[in-house]
Amino acid sequence: MELYRPVSRKISAYCRAITRSSAEAEDLLHDTLLAAYEKMDQLRSDEAFPSFLFSVAYNIYSKQLRRMKFRGGYNEQAAAYLLDKAASPEMQADITLILERMKQLPQLQYEALMLFHLSDLPIEEIQKIQGGSVSAIKQRLKRGRENLLGMLNESQQRIAVMLF
Repeated sequence: MELYRPVSRKISAYCRAITRSSAEAEDLLHDTLLAAYEKMDQLRSDEAFPSFLFSVAYNIYSKQLRRMKFRGGYNEQAAAYLLDKAASPEMQADITLILERMKQLPQLQYEALMLFHLSDLPIEEIQKIQGGSVSAIKQRLKRGRENLLGMLNESQQRIAVMLF
């Protein structure tokens, strides 16, 4: 529990970000914690716990996605947890549209943006979760931002630049 407490909010936000659903995020978080507990003997040091936990979550989610290919469609909820309640209705609408456009990005770009900007993970941690090199993660972030800005109108671009 001591290892989990410092990363609890980040792993919870990560699960919500990649599943795009609070109910599915809760299931993913529970599955992640159970799997991590069962694999704790593989953990080499306490410092590696955050990347270990994010890697377990990513692997479980990837496995679920592969299985979902063989099932029917599912409903995605809006990412309302990201909206600032103090923002104007127009800004809230723009943020919702930005998040919807983000969902159209390639999966690795979407995840990299979410991990870096919303879960506030360093690039090295994202690299451990997604694999590849540090420069590949930086490239995903750069291309993800560029692709996202290309999908937005001028007012949405201004908001996206503030967010990302």
